[in-house]
Formats: sequence, C-alpha cells, structure tokens
Amino acid sequence: MMHVSGPTLGELVLLGGGHAQVEVLKQFAMAPVPGLRLTLVTPDVRTPYSGMLPGFVEGVCSDADLHIDLSRLAQMANARLIIDQVTGIDADNNFLHFASRPPLFFDMLSINIGGQPNLAAISGAKKHAIPVKPISLFQNRLQALLDGNQGIANIAVIGGGAAGCELALSLSKRWLNQTGKRPKMALFSRSKRLLPHGNATAARLIAADLGAIGCALHLGQEVAQIKKGSLRLAGGMGSDSDHAFDVCFLVSAVTPPDWLAACGLSLDDRGFITVGPTLQSKSHPHIFASGDIASLSPEARPKAGVFAVRAGPWLATNLRQYALGGRMREWRPQTRYLALLGTGDGKAIAMRGNYASKSRLWWHLKVWIDRRWMAKYTDLSMERPKLPLRLIGINGRKDKEPQFGNDPAFAAMRCLGCGAKTGHETLSQALQEARKIALEAGANPEMMPAPGLSEDSAILPIPTDAGPDAEMVQSVDMISQIVSDPYRLGKIAAVHALSDLYAANADPKYALAIINLPEARIDLQQQQLTQILAGSLAMLADAGARLVGGHTSEGETMSVGFSATGWRRKAPAPLDSDDENLLVLSKPLGIGLIMAAQMELCADGASFAAAIDSMEASNAPAADIFNKSANGAAWMTDVTGFGLARHAVNLVERAGFSGLQINLAAVPLIIGAKDILATDIRSSLDPQNRAAVRFDDSNLSAVWRRRADILFDPQTSGGLLTILPAKQAQAVVDTSEAKIIGRITPQKRGLELIAEEVS
Repeated sequence: MMHVSGPTLGELVLLGGGHAQVEVLKQFAMAPVPGLRLTLVTPDVRTPYSGMLPGFVEGVCSDADLHIDLSRLAQMANARLIIDQVTGIDADNNFLHFASRPPLFFDMLSINIGGQPNLAAISGAKKHAIPVKPISLFQNRLQALLDGNQGIANIAVIGGGAAGCELALSLSKRWLNQTGKRPKMALFSRSKRLLPHGNATAARLIAADLGAIGCALHLGQEVAQIKKGSLRLAGGMGSDSDHAFDVCFLVSAVTPPDWLAACGLSLDDRGFITVGPTLQSKSHPHIFASGDIASLSPEARPKAGVFAVRAGPWLATNLRQYALGGRMREWRPQTRYLALLGTGDGKAIAMRGNYASKSRLWWHLKVWIDRRWMAKYTDLSMERPKLPLRLIGINGRKDKEPQFGNDPAFAAMRCLGCGAKTGHETLSQALQEARKIALEAGANPEMMPAPGLSEDSAILPIPTDAGPDAEMVQSVDMISQIVSDPYRLGKIAAVHALSDLYAANADPKYALAIINLPEARIDLQQQQLTQILAGSLAMLADAGARLVGGHTSEGETMSVGFSATGWRRKAPAPLDSDDENLLVLSKPLGIGLIMAAQMELCADGASFAAAIDSMEASNAPAADIFNKSANGAAWMTDVTGFGLARHAVNLVERAGFSGLQINLAAVPLIIGAKDILATDIRSSLDPQNRAAVRFDDSNLSAVWRRRADILFDPQTSGGLLTILPAKQAQAVVDTSEAKIIGRITPQKRGLELIAEEVS
C-alpha cells in the first residue's frame, strides 16, 4: 500500500532497476521528499547484480545471492511499482509509453535500464548464440544446458573483456564440478590482447589462467558468422576460419534499445543518452540517466557495473536536489579504480591502474565486497507501525472480554484488500482519455461509457435477450490500494466486483464506479484517475459490461470499487444428495498472506508478481465452464475476504447440505504462499475468519494444522468455488486449471479437514 502524507505535488519515475537505481530507492526510503511520489517501472521484479554472475555460473553463488528484490525495495521506499516493458519515451511531453497499457506521466525521469546485447553485429548470433544479457534469460538457458548436459564438451565464448574471461573460467569450473572433466574451451576477441580496458600485467595473468584450463585464445580475430555448431572468423579462408562448438556464449558490447532513437533525447554516436557530470540529459535537464544506458560527457567511461554502483549516491542526491530546487553535485568517476576478477580456482586478479596481482586474498576481498553491497539492498527491515493506544480503561473491562489479537482495529497493520468530491474537469478529462486508451487497445465501442459521463446514477433498459424469467443481480465491492500500480489496481477492482455476478450465475451488463483518490496536484490526480479508469474499462468491456456512472471523491487513501448489475436467466437446480458431489476451486490461494508479507518486506518478488497476476485474472472463463458443466447454472461462490473456509460453508449450506470435507493437500497455493505459512505472518483478518467457522481438524498433524491457516486467508479477487457431481468435476479439472479440493458429506455436519496426498 502507498502511505501518503500530504498531497502529491510531483512525480519522479525510475525507469529500470539497475545498480544506481537501487541506491536511489534506498536513499529515498530513508529520507523521502514530502510531496514527491516515486514510481518504479521495471519488466522484472528482480534485478541481478552482474558482479556475482561468474560466481553463480561457477556454482558458488545461488540465484538468491545474485538478485535484488525490487518489489521489497519499492515497498520500503513507498514507491509505486509498475511491472511492464517500456516501448518508448516522449521526452518533450514527459510520458513513458507501453505496448498494452496507458502512457505514464512524469515530472522527473531517471533511466537506469542498462543495454542489450548487440546481436545484429554478428550474422546468426540471435539464433545460434547465448548472450549473457539479459541475465535472467542467460540463467534460464544455462540451467537448461546443465539439466540436459549430454554431449556438451566444446564451448566457445565470444568476448575478451573482463566479463568474457571470467565467464570462460567459471563455465570450465562448473562443467568440471558437474561432469568430472573440463570442456574444450575457445575464446574469441577482436582485441589483440585480453582485458583491453585493463593493464598488460592483468592481461598476462588472465591469459595464463585461461591457458591452464586448456582454453584456446583467438585474439585480434573478429567473428563474422555463427551457424549451428560452428562459427566463422572474418577475413579467414578455408578450415582455419571455421571453429566448431557445442554451445556458444556471447559477451559482446551492449547497444541501446531501438526505441531510444525516437525519444527526443540527446544521444551519442552509438545511441546512448548523453549526460553531464550531474547525470542530467544534455537536452532535457529533468531527465537523468546512469549505468550502461548513459554516456558521460565529456569523460566517457567503459560500460561496467562498477560505475553504475558508484554513481548511485550522486544520482540519489541530484534527483533530490532537482526536485527541491537545490544545488546538484558533479560526479567525476576516477580513472584508476580497483577491479577484481574471479579466476575459478579460489583466487582472483586485482588490478588498479598499472598494478595487477593474483591471490586467494583478492578472492576473499571480492566475495566480501560483493556480499556487503548486496546486503545493503537485501537485508531490509522497516520499523513496524506502533500498535494503536488500546484504551484499557474502556476496552479492558471484564464484561467486554476484549480480543486485541482478533480485532483488526487493534492491529499495527490492517488488511487492505477487501470525502471531498473530485473536480468535474478532472473526472471528465480522465474518463475521456481512458475511453480513448481502451478503444485503442481493442475494447468494444458499445461497452464504452458515454462521452461526458458524470452522473452518480443511471436509468437502465432491460436487455432484450434477458428472457421472461430473468432476474436482476446487483453487487457492490470496493478495495483499497492493494497494489500501487493504478492501471492494474483498476483492472483488479473491476474483476473483483464482477466476480459476485459470476458467482450468482449472472452476465454483467452495467457498472457504477466508486473511486477515492489521495490529494494531489490536479494534473497528477487526473493521470492517476485515467490509469485506474483505463484498467477498469478494459476489464469491464471484456466482460460485456458498460460503465454508466459513478462517484469520485478525495481523501487520504486510495480505494476503487464498482456497483455491478447483471441478469440471471436460470437459477441452480437442486443437487442429488445420492451423488458424489465435489468442491472445485478455480484459483490458487494466498493473496492475503503474500500482501501481508509484502507490507513487512518479507515477500519474494516472484510471489508478489504471481499474486497480482492471479487477482487480475477474470473469473468469467471459470464461471462459463462451471455453468456449462451444471446444465446452465452451477452452485458457486467467489472466495474473497472471508476466506475459503467460510465461503465454502456458506455455499454448501445454500445448496442444501450440512457437511463438507476439504483436503488441504489438494488446495492450490500461489507460489511463495507455502513458505509464508511456515512463518508467523498472517493477514489481520485471519483471526476473525477463523472464529467464524467451526471445523474439525482432529485428523491433521501439527504441520498440517499450521497449513490449514490458508483456509482463513482473505482473498482479494479470488477464484470461484463450485459444487459439481464427480464426473462433471473431473471433466472440468481435465480441461482447465481448476482443482478438486474436497467433497460434500451429506451424513455429517460442519467442516472436516483432512490432508491426503493426491496424484
């Protein structure tokens, strides 16, 4: 959740989670600028630290050691998090562009996205080589090779700089550890000597290490073409120019993304953003850049992670000073700096200026430096909010039997899932822009709200296809800012509200919006509202529902909700108690757990992203499958704030039964939820949800009793739960992602919990 103190007066967008940008997030977490809202835009919730990549390849560092969790850093810095790929920048009008979401406005922009491998420089590289960047894709392809390592005995590495040399040495060591023998290695470089940016002594030392593992060096020879299983050197003739390999790795110079050329920024002759000593763009002073994507003028530096790391504190200071109108500091990176290169034998080469040497001490220093730097951004903690004053004199009286542990009013942090009116002009312009965005994304024009819509109510016609026996179904739902991305919050809020209609066998037709916005500068508030409405309209239109009105207001926190109306043609038929009736769930559980862990900086980025994806997934497909399996109308409920257990009991009772059994081993969980269950982190609604259900867990072990907490976890935009006869239930799970999680027990009363492994 975004914790807003005072109105938002400015927007700082951080594009990319590179080495410099993580320092910015941490600095602003420790000392925020009042009124300045941060937004982090990144295609991935994790960012790798390139300095530890050789150790990961060698096998001495884990995947967790290599990555920084950006979702935790964003939470700590109170920054909005947008997980998406940027496709362009409009530097003159201050917008970021995306392929499938609205443009994002900024007052200030900081770019730290790194570069990408120049695969076009070598014919066939894109198809037949494995580039080291982006690191996440490299990891996946490397792991696939290691998992299926059959016949890979000849490895080629293209690139003679520090990264290429370290990669060759670490690959050789990894293959030795995994197969018992070193592969045949060959390293190719256009430079006439290794480490062209290092000194000659270091080049000789690294060459000796490569020679010791049997690596053939092809220096001063440019690779012109890569084919399946072989590469060809430029200018060569005959067999001497062709070199066979089983796998080829490419550590080439980076190139900027293609879209950067049209952004309007001043670029150098290679297409990188030119910045001055304050890290500001030469053409647009409100835009900053650092790391590989930046070209420092007039003192250009090699594209190396060490410079992005050292630029971080200057970048954070200058962003702060620019926002406040203060004096900025000039960053002048030193020409002589310490570089440590791992050699895959428990030692490292240290070089600085003309000095170079190799020892085990340097390796230990490298490990210490790398781990210390990573710890700054991974060993995070945040002061827990103080418990509210409990007024013991009032709430501690014996006759009141206070349950401080159960009442969320007394909790330090409350579950957030489940004022003054916003200006007419703000609403009108935001709605107009949102309609345009939704239509451009392919939304049905007939489902769009009327231009100029600003009513709090609507007079609605009965659909002509509703049928004579149709019933009107209405529902209202509102959620707080469970995610900081306003576009995705709008999508989730719409999906969440429509789920009640699907659970009632109704087709959505109309919706009224209820939106509360934090105080902000008018244009920023309008941008926020546009993002929310655009996301909402996309999901409403996809569901066949039209926004016909609503109400916007202004207050301290953000909330988005909808009153939805639909039509039901048919009610569920009674179930046969003689049949074996099973409980089927369409989505995995764990939203409340993951969001509670996220608030405490304990959630893994992958689980946080998976939770958002789950909340954003519409229940329409599941409702359609369930209804068709039940001859048009299934007994259903949506699993939301009360948790699975209470919703399941309610559903079973509505269907005319008194007993049910849930198999905990069959209940699907969102990735990461199982790990959180092993901790003491729970949603603030957990105690209330547990108290609302009587259940028998006498057949469970202590471990499974703890796992049973998932049944009381509140879900925002959770899945649908249905009751189907066994044959139909099996057909549903065979053709969808739904899972059978339990059964009706007609001869019993109440909820029984078991844990039986399923095949």
